[in-house]
Amino acid sequence: MQNAPILIEANILKRRDVASIDTVENAFSSGPVADVLRQAPLIERRKGLNKEAFDREYRHQQRPVILEGYAADWPAVRDWSFEHLAQRCGDTPVVVNSYSSQRSAQASFAEFVAMMKNNEGPDTQPIYLQEWYYKASRPELAADLPELDIAQYDFRRDLYGEVISTNHQLWLGQRGGVTRLHQDSYTIDVMHVQLVGEKHWIVMGPDANLAETAAGDADLHALAEDPATRLMQCTLQPGDVLYLPALWFHRIKLLSNSIGLGRKCLDQANLQAHIRQRMAELLALALNPEEVKLTHPELFNVVMMRNRVWAKRMGIDLSKLRP
Repeated sequence: MQNAPILIEANILKRRDVASIDTVENAFSSGPVADVLRQAPLIERRKGLNKEAFDREYRHQQRPVILEGYAADWPAVRDWSFEHLAQRCGDTPVVVNSYSSQRSAQASFAEFVAMMKNNEGPDTQPIYLQEWYYKASRPELAADLPELDIAQYDFRRDLYGEVISTNHQLWLGQRGGVTRLHQDSYTIDVMHVQLVGEKHWIVMGPDANLAETAAGDADLHALAEDPATRLMQCTLQPGDVLYLPALWFHRIKLLSNSIGLGRKCLDQANLQAHIRQRMAELLALALNPEEVKLTHPELFNVVMMRNRVWAKRMGIDLSKLRP
């Protein structure tokens, strides 16, 4: 019996091999995409936007928007710093640089902050604590991070319960840190609250497509010229909230040492796609883990971590076949 042919994703933006990821990342530094980016429009900023106007003008239209200063009165925006959190959470275990299999390391939160202070200089790589599900280990921090009224449409509350709907992530990193271009998993909307420092975001519409030329090279000119790319950018400042609809591509660079809150929302219109993606991921992990390790070496441990946190938050005993 012959093995089935390996299908290669046609859109290079969606590929996860190192060469494709590097091609996309390098496009932001030089070439036609970088040229267009210099003139790319800014994501619209709105101040004083209420929930009804947000739903009508942006969520239902699937349009990105920054709600300027929407969280400016949060305790986390007023009071937090890396040193503040080190005092409160110093002994909490975290995984630093979890998106890199070569650089990933376990540390206490206090050690993470000390690592950042000792990691200065032109030849150093920025340190990043990604996807810290703080409620699993430091639930008391939630008091400083009120729930967003504009995020209450999140259908995950009905699907999985309150603990998953409010299972948010903190992203803490050093100036120069980059999260490369990607689409968030599970067809969910992104709401990112900037708490400390500044981040530069580059976004592309969900229909952006980077194809290969006849010679097999990435057709960056076509990507830059295609109206469907919808290239935009913004800089988030403390208190700002970015709404990014599901499946929009985004790349983030830290302009200073930065702390942000990642809040995800499932629109009921995306329920079927969400369930299919969740099931596909869980079945791949359960039935084909060794191949998944080979095809997604940088993501395997991250995905396993996500699902362990979900199981813990939902009170699921992983030693039992049926709850």
